[in-house]
Amino acid sequence: MSRSRPSATFAVLALSVASFATLQSLVVPVLPVIQQDLHTTTAGVTWTMTAWLIAAAVATPLLGRVATWSASAGSSCSRCSPWHSAA
Repeated sequence: MSRSRPSATFAVLALSVASFATLQSLVVPVLPVIQQDLHTTTAGVTWTMTAWLIAAAVATPLLGRVATWSASAGSSCSRCSPWHSAA
C-alpha cells in the first residue's frame, strides 16, 4: 500500500473510530430497560455497562487479529465458510 494518499487513510481511520464510539454508546439509552427487565438497582445496571465496555475492549484486538489472519490466509479461509459451494 502506497503512502501517497494520507488524507484518505486518515478519513478511513476517523470513520472507524467514530463508528466504534457510536457502537459503544448504543447501550446507554437501553440501560433503564435493562434495569427494569432484570429487576435490579442502578448500581447493578451500571455493572452491565462496565461489563459491556470491558468485553468490547477485549474483543476489539482479538477480532482485529482474526481479521488479519483471515486476510493473510487468502482463499483457504473461504473453504472453511459454511456458505462455500462444493461445486
